[in-house]
Amino acid sequence: MEDYRGQISKLKALIKYHDYKYYVEAAPEISDYEYDQLLKELIQLETAHPECITPDSPTQRVSGQPLEEFTSVRHRAPMLSLDNTYSIDELKEFHQRVVRWLNKQTIEYVTELKIDGVGVSLKYENGVFVQGLTRGDGKVGDDITLNLRTIRTIPLQLNKPINLEVRGEVYMDKVRFEQVNQERINRNEPPFANTRNATAGSLHLLDPKIVAQRYLNVFIHSLGIAEKEIFKTQSETLKEFENLGLVVCPHYKLCQGIEEVIDYCQEWEEKKDKLRYDVDGMVIKINYLEEQKKLSFTAKSPRWAVAFKFTPEQATTVLKGIIVQVGRTGALTPVAMLEPIKLAGVTISRATLHNEDEIKRKDIRIGDKVIVERSGEVIPKVVGVVKSEERGKIFEFPKNCPVCGAEVYRPEGEARSFCTGVNCPAQLKRRIEFFASRGCMDIEGLGTSIVNQLVEKGFLQELSDIYWLKNYNETLKELEGWGEKSVDNLMNSIETSKNKSLDRLINALGIPHVGSQTARVLSDKFKTLQRLMTATQDELLEIEDVGPKVAGSIINFFNQPQTKKLISKLEKAGVNLGSLLPTHPMPYEGKEFVITGSLKNYTRGQAEELIRRLGGKPSSAVSKKTDLLIVGENPGSKLNKAKNLGIPQIPSKEFEAELRKYEEI
Repeated sequence: MEDYRGQISKLKALIKYHDYKYYVEAAPEISDYEYDQLLKELIQLETAHPECITPDSPTQRVSGQPLEEFTSVRHRAPMLSLDNTYSIDELKEFHQRVVRWLNKQTIEYVTELKIDGVGVSLKYENGVFVQGLTRGDGKVGDDITLNLRTIRTIPLQLNKPINLEVRGEVYMDKVRFEQVNQERINRNEPPFANTRNATAGSLHLLDPKIVAQRYLNVFIHSLGIAEKEIFKTQSETLKEFENLGLVVCPHYKLCQGIEEVIDYCQEWEEKKDKLRYDVDGMVIKINYLEEQKKLSFTAKSPRWAVAFKFTPEQATTVLKGIIVQVGRTGALTPVAMLEPIKLAGVTISRATLHNEDEIKRKDIRIGDKVIVERSGEVIPKVVGVVKSEERGKIFEFPKNCPVCGAEVYRPEGEARSFCTGVNCPAQLKRRIEFFASRGCMDIEGLGTSIVNQLVEKGFLQELSDIYWLKNYNETLKELEGWGEKSVDNLMNSIETSKNKSLDRLINALGIPHVGSQTARVLSDKFKTLQRLMTATQDELLEIEDVGPKVAGSIINFFNQPQTKKLISKLEKAGVNLGSLLPTHPMPYEGKEFVITGSLKNYTRGQAEELIRRLGGKPSSAVSKKTDLLIVGENPGSKLNKAKNLGIPQIPSKEFEAELRKYEEI
């Protein structure tokens, strides 16, 4: 009988083969059920023999634990952006520069589609995918390895055991984009503006399981770093990528001279809409890598490549009016109401105007003829005005929220204005969810679907109504999905939340620019919410973490009538508005803790909150001030640093056992 190691190896190879047939070639050879059975068998074997689990196993595509945050990592080779050209003349100018620099007339170019997605860098060691980064600022990117592992078109193991770093573009196809947006609309969330935004938003989610549900894809387009010079041309590079099992966009062409490049660009500009993914131009690269090396880079971009951007589709129509929408965050967005017009095969009657400054800068007036542009966006935009002698009516941005009438506030240095009403119906669902979230009042049972249901049934008409839900006890039990136990659990959680610490309440109020850290500082400084409400600008600016922008936001927030009414109702409900003096042991008083790796029974946020409540100070970086390093699974570089500094360490298992003694405080 074959040993389990051989079985695991065979299953991994078989699943990898079927992944490639299904996700890359779109030519599956087995049914979904048969595939699931193979994966199930592998999971069972790896569960029985965990020492055989490797990073390239198909079972490791989705991490079990959500991330707390992304780590910043420096690129080994910069990820520079390309210079853009917007016309054939500019493309010819690029070619003339190349001719002059290389001193030759005929230049070979590889012309590729410019995928409208998010740039990433993938690192392979001995053929195994070990790390993936975003572009970031070109020098430093976010480590999104766990999220990238969920993308089925990224092989976890190459067909050769080589060391390689490649660059590519992650994208969401058009069909999945429409599905994701419909799901968001169903949850009363704003839809993504375009496939690029949807992709970027997905890659920066902290829970890889949710990323996996977005069904992202990738095309690999260029080499970052190789262990040796194994390619001579860009066209060879793309073919070798395919041999390695990497997915390359099939639409590229080796062109002899700039005229062939121009023809290929114009060909794709006409038929780009037939693709299943969005493209916004073409990328033109010198084919020979030796010539690329000779031309080198400017500070911002390579001299040997350029992007040719397709012309956005535009039309002219009449601006009939402007309405102002209030989003779930309270942001006010002006929307143009247009005389309906056909654009890119779609009838357009609305377009975004972005913000107040954009309207003024472009001098857009009601009744004007305006130029509307649609370039892959769900909501088109007004890009300019057709000036005439007879101008329309100047639009005045509202000083009060069009939904609830509260004062509109524009933070210093920001282009957007916000409704200040804490009970604004447009923001109510989001505010309740945030108020009840784990890092705030921690009311278990008030998730998205329940909040939607309670708001739509009229049980929650403003934030403070949470503490009067007990009046609907019997009615709630009769609702679909509810029962006596679930109602009792919710009521108990609401009652418990009344005694949360002041910093949690300050954070839960959702004061613009005030997060959990600033909330803790404010709680320590002012001790009670009433005292914070009367704090002056000077008093606030004395605090190290508070600058003019944050101070202004705090003062403005507590000056609003809706805020004062909310605080009064919370006090009446019995919610703690002052600092709670500890009535329990403080074993970690004055000690600084750092956590590395993942914990089994706590998120990092939960553990850090318990440390604070026990008198300790959690920190994100190891230093000489660190008193103890908590070592979880897959620890990072913090462990080596702690060892070098002689800082004591404790396994997370022991530390979690210690924390459980104090969970109920």
